Parts: sequence; structure tokens; C-alpha cells
Amino acid sequence: HDADAVLAFAEAIDAPILTTYRAKGILPEDHPRVISVLGSVGSPQARILAERSDLITCFGVGFSKLTNVPLETPIIQVDTNPVKLGIGKKTIPLWGTCSETIPLLTTMAEKKTRPGLADDLAGMKKAWFGQLEKEADFGAVPIRPPYIMKILSDTLPFDSLICLDVGENQWWFGRNFLMKHQRFVMSGYLGTMGFGFPAAIAAKLAYPEKKVVCITGDGGFSQAMADFVTAVKYNLPMVVIIMNNRQLGMIQVEQLMENYPNFGTDLHNPDFAAYADACGGAGIRVEQPGDLEGVVREALSMNLPVIVDVICDA
Repeated sequence: HDADAVLAFAEAIDAPILTTYRAKGILPEDHPRVISVLGSVGSPQARILAERSDLITCFGVGFSKLTNVPLETPIIQVDTNPVKLGIGKKTIPLWGTCSETIPLLTTMAEKKTRPGLADDLAGMKKAWFGQLEKEADFGAVPIRPPYIMKILSDTLPFDSLICLDVGENQWWFGRNFLMKHQRFVMSGYLGTMGFGFPAAIAAKLAYPEKKVVCITGDGGFSQAMADFVTAVKYNLPMVVIIMNNRQLGMIQVEQLMENYPNFGTDLHNPDFAAYADACGGAGIRVEQPGDLEGVVREALSMNLPVIVDVICDA
């Protein structure tokens, strides 16, 4: 319902919509007004729009340093937590829920039409989607993470529940997965590695009628893999996509950024597909990009827990 209210407000003032990572998918990302996530995982187009705005209206935004909302711009800030209000020097704080506040703002707002905006946004979306297609690198072996996200974007049901782990898998999802009407869960600021698979078990117990997909890395899954047999025991069908690069990729990147020598990031993994079979589920190993879409569709059709072990390069 809040998504509908956000859209109605944006249409009333003829404005584009940017999201934080945590709000990714509140509206389908192919909607003409939605210009991706703002921040380190998002598009340059979103950053440009934020920087050239004369006013930014923020609904429940946490103002993480990774989102990079330009605080020098005048802001209308809506939040239920009064402690968080007044984030910038030019901020108008509004204490209240989105469901109550946004319709009031829409009623009060002066209706606007911005000539040329629709064409500008369409051009930005075309450029951004073109960049994502380029990043996917369809023929690369080992498989590129953006290609994995491209395939998952094309194959996961609109009403599926996606459970993310922590690490590079989460970064690639934020940047390259295009949300339609799916919902996702992540550990957010806690950064709890190993979160994805237990979250998928909880999601399937809470919403047994939904398709549940866990997107994780080899390091993250290894921290909770013993419970795969639990998913089998309690008949919890789900698909676990392991982005297997045989390393703690995000830790390695952070070491490089600080000019530290690479230390302790290489992993010695078991055969995750064979492990799934041994637990009573199903396991499929994917090494060629051309095989991935068919394997994901097959896994989604199975009525048992499935591990799809994707050998990738990051």
C-alpha cells in the first residue's frame, strides 16, 4: 500500500523515484519512474538525479553512508523515529508513518508537469539497462556474477521470496538483479555472514505457498550448511543458489582497498551438489553459462530442497 502511495505522490509532482538498497523492489524496477538504487551498488544515473535535485523527499531512509543522499540538498524527511529526524541543515522533519503522511503530502502538493522528464528518464533507464547487459558477459567462463543475476531476474517467479546472504552475492544482487514483485530479506546493517540459508528456512515455514530462493556465497552457506538436512527432514522445498568462487570475496576486496596483503580468504570447499544429494535433497553443479537458466528452472520445479552450485569468478 505504501508503494502505491509513493507512486501517487511521484506522479502528482512529476518526479523520479530512487530507492535505498533496503527498499529495492518497493516498485518494479522496470517502472518508468524508478531509476535504480541510490548508492554504492546503484547506477550513476540515480546519483546524477539526486545531485541535481532541488528537493529530495525521503520516506523512512536510514541515510547510510553507502546510500549517499546529498545532505546539502533541501530534504523533506518522513520517519517514525523522532531521534532520526533532522538529518541535514536544510531538512524539514515530518514525524509519522508513510501510510499516513504520504497521502497528506500528495493532497497538499502543487501538481507539476515537467516537460521532457519522461524522455530523460527513459534515456537514463536505457543506458543503465544497457550497462547491466554489458556486465553480464554472457559467454564468460567462469560464469560472471552479473550473468547469474540476469538469469535469476528472468526466471524467478514474481511472488517469490528471496533470502540474501552477506558478501559479494549481496552486492551483485543489489546492482544487477531487477526486482519485479518479489520480496527479499537481508541482515542489513548487521552484516551477518551465514544469514541467507537460515532466513530461507524461516521464510518457507512462514510462507509455505511461496517459492523461496536463497542467494548465498560459498563462505556464507558453509556457515549454516548443516541445516540443509533440516530442510530435507521437514520437507521445505527451496532453491539455494551458491555463488561459488572458492574465496571470501568481499573480505579480499576490502583487503585490497586498504592495500593489505591477501590473507585468509581462500576456501577449500566440498562438492556442494553431492552434499545436497547425500542429505536427501537435490544438487546440481553449473560451470557453463549456457546451462544456468535451464538448471534454475528445473530446480524451481522440484518439490524438495535443491542446491545449485554455480562456479563463478567473483
